[in-house]
Amino acid sequence: MLAVLLAVFVAAAPADVIDRILAVVNGQPITLSDVDAARRFRLVEVPPGTADPTAYVLDRLIDRSLMLTEVDRFQPPEPDPIEITVRVDAMQQRAGSAAAFAQELAVTGMTRDQLRRFVRDSLRTTTYINQRFGSILDPTERAAAIAAWTADLRRRAQVTVLYRPPPPRGSSR
Repeated sequence: MLAVLLAVFVAAAPADVIDRILAVVNGQPITLSDVDAARRFRLVEVPPGTADPTAYVLDRLIDRSLMLTEVDRFQPPEPDPIEITVRVDAMQQRAGSAAAFAQELAVTGMTRDQLRRFVRDSLRTTTYINQRFGSILDPTERAAAIAAWTADLRRRAQVTVLYRPPPPRGSSR
C-alpha cells in the first residue's frame, strides 16, 4: 500500500529541472550550470551580437575540455598562485561585494576552490598554447593554427552535443 501511495505522490509531483547535460566530452558532462557559471564569471567572453550565447559558450567549453587533456599530457609549469588569486579577486570585485560574489557562487553551484581550479587550468592552457604556437608571430596564422589543432582534437575525441537551441521567437514550435 505504501508503495502505491509513494508511486502516486511521485507521479503527481511536478518535475523541477535542476540542471541539464548539454554535451559529453570523452565521458565528461558539460552542464547548463557549467555554461551559466562560465558566462556569469566571464570565464568565456561572449562577443556582442552572438545569436546563441549558450551554444557559443558550450562550444568554447568543449574545446577547453579537449585542450586540457593535451595540457595534462604535457604538464606545462604551474601558474603562480598569486595570479590565480588576483583573477578570482577581480571576479569578486566585479560582483560588487563578497556577499554578492558568494551569492553568484551559490547560484551557479560553484565553490571558490572550483573557480580557482578553472582559472588555474585556463592559465595552464594559455602557457601550453604559448609553448606550442609561440613561434607563429602573425596573429591570423596563429589563430588558424590553434583552430586547426582544436578541430583535430575534436575529430579524435568522443564529443556528443545534446544542446538544442531554443526556437526563434514567434516560432510555432
